[in-house]
Amino acid sequence: MMPYCLSFLFPAIPILYILLTVPQILPWSQANLSFLAWCHIGGILCPWVGSFLYHLFMNLHQGPKAYYLLLQVDMLGIWVSQSFGAMPMIFATTYCLPSITRTSIITFYCLLSIWGLYKALTAWSPWERRLCFLSPFIMRILLWCLRISSLGGGDPAAFLHVILQDIVSIAGGAIGALHIPEKWFPGSVDMYLNSHNIMHVMVVAAVYFMHVATMRDLNWMSRVKCDAAL
Repeated sequence: MMPYCLSFLFPAIPILYILLTVPQILPWSQANLSFLAWCHIGGILCPWVGSFLYHLFMNLHQGPKAYYLLLQVDMLGIWVSQSFGAMPMIFATTYCLPSITRTSIITFYCLLSIWGLYKALTAWSPWERRLCFLSPFIMRILLWCLRISSLGGGDPAAFLHVILQDIVSIAGGAIGALHIPEKWFPGSVDMYLNSHNIMHVMVVAAVYFMHVATMRDLNWMSRVKCDAAL
């Protein structure tokens, strides 16, 4: 009962903290950044909402279809983080590119995200659910390369956090899928320090890195003037 209660309460704490603190520090007064501010709220909030709903109803005896629906809700929250949550980074990276180039990159990323959503909602195994985000992740790696070139934008101080937000989340997903460390110590970490606990902690870290990177990029876009900027 205790592990279930902890799993249920753990996602609720970030939800309350985000709602009480983050909206107050976003640049709502700047019309060109308000959409990205909403994207950021959704990106850092929805994974916890999906996880909260999943853990709240996971023990109901409603059959495999109901449980699969809960998994889809959980994956939808992760998808919002990977798609809308990445928008501030993508907008900042392409901020000073020609308008047609910038629009093409953003549109292509949106198409990859939609494809990833379809794969996420139809996946039947933990690895399938994680690999559905591979295409958007590869594109974000390409945007990392653009970001460090003379053509890319974004706050240089945010670059490390941009990388860590993906690396940490991928590591957490891999630990969850591989069931580390309980597969090495069966029965010894059922209460704590199991893969599910570790994954949740790493998600907290990944969301923190996303938040720091986004705030720095939003501040950077509010200062920099580019002729190509939308």
